[in-house]
Amino acid sequence: MVQVVAIGSITVDIVVSDMPADLARGDKQEVGSIDLYPGGGALNATAGFMTQGESVRLLGALGRDGLGERLCAHIEQLGIDVSSVQICPDQPTGKAIVLVEPSGSASVLARRGANACLRIQAQDLQADLIYVAPLALQPMESLAQALAQREKGSTCLAVNPSVACLRQQGQGFKQVYAQADVLGLNAVEAQMLAGVQDADIQLDLSVEQASVLATRLQHHFQQALIITLGVQGAVLAMNDQHYFEPACQVAVCSTVGAGDAFLSSFALAWKRGLEPSHALQFASQAAAARLGQWAANAFPPLFGQGADEVLAL
Repeated sequence: MVQVVAIGSITVDIVVSDMPADLARGDKQEVGSIDLYPGGGALNATAGFMTQGESVRLLGALGRDGLGERLCAHIEQLGIDVSSVQICPDQPTGKAIVLVEPSGSASVLARRGANACLRIQAQDLQADLIYVAPLALQPMESLAQALAQREKGSTCLAVNPSVACLRQQGQGFKQVYAQADVLGLNAVEAQMLAGVQDADIQLDLSVEQASVLATRLQHHFQQALIITLGVQGAVLAMNDQHYFEPACQVAVCSTVGAGDAFLSSFALAWKRGLEPSHALQFASQAAAARLGQWAANAFPPLFGQGADEVLAL
């Protein structure tokens, strides 16, 4: 069994399905559903790891409020190790409003709240696989310090950087980037990391363009650098080789959480010793499964049928 620590945001996701694409200011319209789910990059990745039978310790932060208490109790009942979850008394529990259009395209309005208070210590990093979901600037700095203080070993460090860190590219992020065994980016994020100006960033890249960019962005040739290309698939540069995996065909319910599902699954397959092409295929299938559901993970909602059964155990 692979011992995993998942680091990053823990949020309450307010998921609105069948959101009208043409909603005008001042309108009031019916939607498919509005439910509260456990979410955030670290928790979404945790769900994927648990599906694969792995032991996961969740490292994130919650506020000292009613939602935080409910969320912590909920995910603990689901079997998640919350011993490393921190409580930030001065900030509310993080929240995200996820607006899902009938096409499956999702927009997210987020407030990090307590997630911005997360502090990481060297002892938190004792695991076979460290998965880092998008972090705010200060938690990324503390991660860099913790990595510098930890004992070196065979741990795999997989990083899915936040847009904020890519924009600023501070010293902490640069240190984490240099140490990452696996780094995952989408097409826009890859161009940001390469220093492309906002006005020149392309929303879509060809497979050839992404392959060249992936090689350019590798900090060292053994680093597995992945660029996801949406409906096209994903490219991987590693050990002077390029790999491409086309996206699985799936009816998309929501795009939220697919990035963390892809990268965390690839990192797990990589740690298990799968060949790069097989690891990419494994990751593509995991992302497709995530795209086929409303919420960003398979956990039951905080309130309603399923949630009450879990909390009654």
